Amino acid sequence: MAITAALLSTPIGAVAQDLGDLPASAQAGECFVEIFQDEEIKWVEQRVLERPASFEIVTHEAVYETVEQKVRVKDATTIYKSVPASYETVFETVDVQPGSSVTVAKQQLAEPARLIEEEIPAEYQNVRVERLVSLAREERIEIPATFVTIEKPILTGGTSEWHQLMCDDTPPEKIAEVQAALSEAGYPASVDGIFGPETWGAMEAYQAAHNLAVGYLTVTTVEHLGISPR
Repeated sequence: MAITAALLSTPIGAVAQDLGDLPASAQAGECFVEIFQDEEIKWVEQRVLERPASFEIVTHEAVYETVEQKVRVKDATTIYKSVPASYETVFETVDVQPGSSVTVAKQQLAEPARLIEEEIPAEYQNVRVERLVSLAREERIEIPATFVTIEKPILTGGTSEWHQLMCDDTPPEKIAEVQAALSEAGYPASVDGIFGPETWGAMEAYQAAHNLAVGYLTVTTVEHLGISPR
């Protein structure tokens, strides 16, 4: 970063005709410097989209398993069997005339003819069959977006800013306050009321460390040191 300046080292009233672009708030007796910042390229990290979110459809086929199952191969039935009548021989005494009898053999029904009902049980057989475990289906799978971090150049600077200065007629007592404050802050400077190279170097180091405009004894620097600029 390059810094240039247009410096007013005497009270404003003495040069107001030469510089017409001073800050609108400038008062007579105040001194200002305009600090210009050159353009520069600054690389910054930026998170950018690499691939947008999407989805895919996955088809799952039906799933089957083989199991053993008892299958009826013949139904139960009922049959009827005919059982013929059965007879038995009995002997019977029969009177043939008074005082005379004979014994005769005779067939007598022992059990009448009948039908016998017989149950024939069903017949079964173990067979291997395919059984459905899950139906065929479609599944939507979400695929999240992906991002990458890239370095992107950004153009900065190219601006100017007015800073109010301590004027050339700043009393030695005030300069001595600045020197004492710089020394107390860890930037040694001889407290002699003279703004020489040593004080200048201490001031610039302090300004750089505290992100202040470097190279001029600005009112902002004085106030940052805890000193009233008046």
